[in-house]
Amino acid sequence: MWLLKFYCHIIYTCMSNRFIDFVIEQEERPTIETTGHMIHVGDMLYSGSPSDSIDHSRAMFNRLNGLNTAGHGASLKVDGGMSVIMGREKNGTPFVSYKSGKDRYYDHESIAATGKEHYVRNLSPALDSVARMDNLEDGTAVQADVLHGPDHSDRIYQSNTIKYKTNPKARGKFAYAPHSQYEVRGRDLVKTSNEPDHDQLKGPLSHAPELTLTGKEFNVSPYRKDTIAQHIGQAEELLGDENTKAFAERIPENKKFHAMLQGYSNHIARTSGKRSIEDLKDFAGGFVAKRKVRPETQQRELESHNEFIANNATQLDNLFTAHHHINHAKHHMLDVLRAHHADFDIVPHGSHEHEGLVGHLSGKTSAKFVREGPGGFSMKNAAAAERFKAVMPTTPPPPVS
Repeated sequence: MWLLKFYCHIIYTCMSNRFIDFVIEQEERPTIETTGHMIHVGDMLYSGSPSDSIDHSRAMFNRLNGLNTAGHGASLKVDGGMSVIMGREKNGTPFVSYKSGKDRYYDHESIAATGKEHYVRNLSPALDSVARMDNLEDGTAVQADVLHGPDHSDRIYQSNTIKYKTNPKARGKFAYAPHSQYEVRGRDLVKTSNEPDHDQLKGPLSHAPELTLTGKEFNVSPYRKDTIAQHIGQAEELLGDENTKAFAERIPENKKFHAMLQGYSNHIARTSGKRSIEDLKDFAGGFVAKRKVRPETQQRELESHNEFIANNATQLDNLFTAHHHINHAKHHMLDVLRAHHADFDIVPHGSHEHEGLVGHLSGKTSAKFVREGPGGFSMKNAAAAERFKAVMPTTPPPPVS
């Protein structure tokens, strides 16, 4: 008996220490509010707050019509390269970081010590640039996507998938697209704005195009106004069905189904652009087959998914139809944007178009408005990622939106 008590004491002590270490780790973990993956506006229908999809769509539509929605902001979504953080500590020391904000670099030696060539290529000129931003206030940082390095001099550049015209003001400079601003509080980065203060970012070594839609005017034709309004209205009407809305709000509770459904929606965004229940069933089989679990577990999950689909077929069909209308409205809005490319500091080259738009609403998750289906950015980006893997199989491909 004493031996059993001894082993129980050892186990209890080990578990207690692990729990204490976990609590300490959570307390010490910094608050980093930088932007990572962003959700498609249509996918908000499955996020647990389906009405956010309608609210974001209508707010963006109002913005293009010169109307303001309380708490709404909008900007270009630029297809840049590496996402970086550039800022000053409270004591004025310049620093740079990868978008995670985990590690900050204060000199070129520490950047080189990472052994990562893309860190040296992007973070080193970023550090030089932020060090020369005389107006940047202490304790301030911005997150940005790298466009090109200071050695760039060609007429066009391509950071990822989209080709852009080189801005004459950016030749021979480090060019980056800033999309959010932060207060530096020790190791914490607390977001203060989705529209960085460009007056603070001025410097002799860099160029930063303004991405905000604030102050821009768009010529939306009566036809497009009516069409966009009708599609948003039809999506809202479908969500007006109490059973459909209640089902949509519960989707995240079924975590495995939600993950499968989101995977399906991402797949459709970069392929056909058309969602259907039959197609979802086909996708579910392949999705479950890739799960690294026992065959009997895979079978149970697939049966559960199919049963869930069958029991909620009407509601899912309504959501897919609503998604169809949201996408039509979105694509019309992106057509409006395409007609105004020349109104911005950053302009796509030739037949290329901007990745899309980003919408922010107070109290809600931000949403991206990106063209889906054939000819859309998601399909082009996926194709570019495959080409990248074929050329450099040991290097991680660009993220697929």
